[in-house]
Amino acid sequence: MRRSPVVLLAVALVLSAVTPAVALAAVPDARLTVSGLSVAPDRPVAGEPVTVTATVGNSAGSSSAVSIESVELVNGGNVRARAGAPGSLSPGDSLTVDLVTTFASPGERSLSVEVVAEDADGEEVTVRRPLTVVIEESPPQLDLEFTDPVADAENRAAVVVSNPSTTPRRNLELTVSGEGVSGTDTRATVPSLDPGESQIVNLTVSPPVGEGALNATLAYTTSTGARDTTSLVHGFEAEPLREDVGVAVRRAPEEEQGAAGAGPNADALTGLLGLAGAAGAAGGGGGSTLQGQGGGEEAGDALAVEVTNFGNAPIEDAVVVPRTGNRTLPRRFVGTLAPGESSTVTVSLDGVDAATVEAVARYEISGTNGSAIGSFDYRPPAGELRVTDVDLSFADDGRLVVTGNAGNVGDGEVGGVVVSVGANEHVSPAYPQRDYFVGTVEASEFAPFELTAEVDVENASAIPVGLTYRTGGETVTENVTLPYDPSLAPDGGAGGSASLFPTGAVGTAAGVTLGLALIVPAVYLVRRRTGR
Repeated sequence: MRRSPVVLLAVALVLSAVTPAVALAAVPDARLTVSGLSVAPDRPVAGEPVTVTATVGNSAGSSSAVSIESVELVNGGNVRARAGAPGSLSPGDSLTVDLVTTFASPGERSLSVEVVAEDADGEEVTVRRPLTVVIEESPPQLDLEFTDPVADAENRAAVVVSNPSTTPRRNLELTVSGEGVSGTDTRATVPSLDPGESQIVNLTVSPPVGEGALNATLAYTTSTGARDTTSLVHGFEAEPLREDVGVAVRRAPEEEQGAAGAGPNADALTGLLGLAGAAGAAGGGGGSTLQGQGGGEEAGDALAVEVTNFGNAPIEDAVVVPRTGNRTLPRRFVGTLAPGESSTVTVSLDGVDAATVEAVARYEISGTNGSAIGSFDYRPPAGELRVTDVDLSFADDGRLVVTGNAGNVGDGEVGGVVVSVGANEHVSPAYPQRDYFVGTVEASEFAPFELTAEVDVENASAIPVGLTYRTGGETVTENVTLPYDPSLAPDGGAGGSASLFPTGAVGTAAGVTLGLALIVPAVYLVRRRTGR
């Protein structure tokens, strides 16, 4: 016997009062319910899948089984997700349906789950259950770079903060922490981050030895004004701190030399310059004109100090402090050196005589002060004079004329150079050129000189010549003995000449021989040095 419409309406009203969230159509023999609505994740975000789970049941009081035609998730008349024909239900049975959708933008959504079924008599049954879902904005993404950390030292933790959403994020506050992790710079703020924008935030942390975890937490404000957080955990293994700083000290390299004096014709050029010098000397006068032989000027006395960080933690505020004995030279700033890095500074040695130079590198590592030292046995560049291209000849008045070049074969300049005629029982200095002031001769340079002497032509066998100069902070005196040949004596008043250093076919009318570097074994040198 079928129930009257009045009775059915009364039943519908009673069911509505008991379960106000369930709306039933006029179903003669089936009573459907929608329960157990849940949303996953608990806090859905824009652009991410949202799953709504609904449990559809056929009440035990129903007199008819039902066939579920569809279960739909509806939003403002639009179907967001649908499950077609999920199954049939006998009285007292139920089934669970998952409806998955995505929301492109944040905000509150008024949804409903609608179930359409058919009972055994072919009657359609429809039931609806409302659901409200709040869609939140996509949280910022975090990516943490924390490679090869060193325990008890300051390590850089680089956190990349990205905003994948379509709305900006404001007031972002990033912190890193962990068990045993410390640091003076573990927090940073970012005023805002536009959609699609990324920013690298560098923090400094000091982890303990061994394995651990670094927690990066980001608090931010959404476009709706709500405050939210997101986090990331990054594992690490920190090795013990190893402090190892090396200091190497060496002579600073010379300046690049020019092209003068280079090439296959350099020897010929040297000879021509020597000829010009001798010609100038023949004109008389104690000049100090130098004859260039190529090569640039040397760099000033200086040391190159190289500081290298061989350890596994950076050193900061490194400074090189050079000193000689009780004297401290001007400091040079190095700065920060990462592990494996080196830096070289130049230390001037102006005014420094021969001494052991110590270079102390002072620095800071992991909040403490450290130092390392290197040394160099410094000797100033010193010059050394040689008498070359000597020519002996007699003037019309019978005096012996000695011409030649004073060549510097050392690696430093010589100054205050004076060439003079010595004296023995057969030779004595004579005017006008008893001595000759040359002045300064640079390294690898030479200068001409001319001397005059009275000689006992019958008995003399050697002509003494003296050299006096200063170099490397010392005064040097050298005595040179020039062999004398009696055949040079004038015959019938006519002067004669001879070169003490013949070189075969190469020569000049004045008897000046080419070749600065040629030293005749017959020349005997006696050297005496005196300090300042």
